This record gives sequence, C-alpha cells and structure tokens, in this order.
Amino acid sequence: MSDKSVTELLEQLREGFLDDLPARVNEIEDEVMSSKDSDSYDKLFRMVHSLKGSAGSYNFHVVTKVAHSMEDVMLAFMQRNQFGTTPTIDFLLKYIDVMRDTVDSLAATDEAPQDVDERLNNLREQVFTETLKILIVEPSKLYASLIGHTLFSLPVDLTFTTNGMQALDNLLLNKYDLLITSLESPRLNGDALVAALRLMRNFNQDIKTILVTSRDASKIANKDDFEEILDRKDVKDGGLKVIVDRMLS
Repeated sequence: MSDKSVTELLEQLREGFLDDLPARVNEIEDEVMSSKDSDSYDKLFRMVHSLKGSAGSYNFHVVTKVAHSMEDVMLAFMQRNQFGTTPTIDFLLKYIDVMRDTVDSLAATDEAPQDVDERLNNLREQVFTETLKILIVEPSKLYASLIGHTLFSLPVDLTFTTNGMQALDNLLLNKYDLLITSLESPRLNGDALVAALRLMRNFNQDIKTILVTSRDASKIANKDDFEEILDRKDVKDGGLKVIVDRMLS
C-alpha cells in the first residue's frame, strides 16, 4: 500500500470517528442521567475513559482533555460518596455540554471552541477548591513538559526552574507544598539542594520532596531526605501522578 493510500485510509478512519462522536456523547449523557451507585460509576468511568483514549489515538486531543477532566471530577465525587446524587448528576451534565459543543465545533471547523480551557478550569475549580504549590527543578524541557502534562489534572500550581541554585532562591522566598527535583539539575544537584534546605531554618525546611533520577536509588548519598525516589521513565508512565496525588491528599 502506498503512503498516499495509508494517509487516505487514516483520514477516513478519523472522519468516521468524528461522525460517531455525537452518538457516543449521547450514550455517556444517558449513563450520567441514570447513574445511581458504584456500579453506575464503573460503567460511566469506563465509557469516558474509552473516549479519552480513542480520541487521543485519532489526534482529537481536545476531546481527550475534556474526558480526562471529567474522569478526575467523577473520581473526586466517588471518593466523597457524592456519586449518583442530583447535584452530581447536574454537574456532570455540564461536562456533557462542553463535550457536545467541542464535537460540534470540530465537525464544523475542525477546530476546538476557543473557550474550552476556560470552561474546564471553571468546572474544576468548583470541585477542587484548594490549590497546592509545587516547585519543579528540571533542566530538560522534554521532561518538564511531561511533568506538567502528568500533573495537569491535579489541583496544583506549578513553578518550574532549570537549576538547583534558582530553586534554592525560590525556596527561601516562597512557601511550597511539594518539591520535585531532578538529581541531575545543574549548579546544585537535587541531592545537594535538599540537603542544604534541611539545614536551614526556613518555612520549607521540612517540605515533602520527590527525587527524579535515572540512577540506582541505593547509590544516592542522602536518599533518606526524600519521601520518594522516582525513576525518570516512571514520569511518563503515570507513576508521578499517583505519588503526588497520594502525598498531597
């Protein structure tokens, strides 16, 4: 099969997926309307999770973003024993409105609505009222982007720095709830940064810390200074989000 034929086939599949999206949104809406208990939650979560993954595979990343945000909100409602209540159903229907407007815009213009991020942020702020501050020390633009993408769905305010000295200045001036630092950060590596911070009389002296490295954890000099030591490959595999969610809960 020629490259042109493959491209045409992929485009046909993409168009077919877009054509099917309104029906999938309707099915999710019906499930929201009938949700009452944990069994309903499991089915609805699977439907939204499936939409998130399949939309991403066809490069409809804005649909993935909406579904991802809806997943996080549903999980929060379930953890608070609020799933299936009338206020929760009404709130989830607001996500259906965002989904439907997004699908309609993609079908008409191949572009997402300009206000989709604002609408999602407004919805999240109604559920996740507390924002926690995280300082991230990461010299690699790629990994900094991965960390930001991984933690996007959490109620956090992220500050990025590229070296340990800049991070130390930030820690001396501003209060943070969590420090995520690369071991390989220039000017002051992550190990030395946290060791220095522990010796100072400062409001961040006892801050929770995560060290990100590709080295063997047993060879890190001050490993007891860190709550968690995470292999770099686990950043993109979802391990970081699980750890941060647990540490900040």
